[in-house]
Amino acid sequence: MEIGKKSKKSKNSKKSKDPKDSTVSLKLTALHRKQKEVARVLTLKHEILLKSGVSYLEYLEIRAEIERLNGLKETFLRRVDKLKQQDK
Repeated sequence: MEIGKKSKKSKNSKKSKDPKDSTVSLKLTALHRKQKEVARVLTLKHEILLKSGVSYLEYLEIRAEIERLNGLKETFLRRVDKLKQQDK
């Protein structure tokens, strides 16, 4: 019986609290969450480069990952701008 309660509880938690939320605002919320995560990982990678003695190969791998994350950050910014324009 407990399993049934848990699954019912998880279904309820997945439903949006406010049904008036538009899909645009939900997408914006998701993008902001992703932006925060990318920013967090970027700061960690920068700290790793600055504080630790990494080998040249590790340095190259971290730099490539930082470039990829910066690209994601730019993509998210463009998506947010586009969604805000659509919302107006």
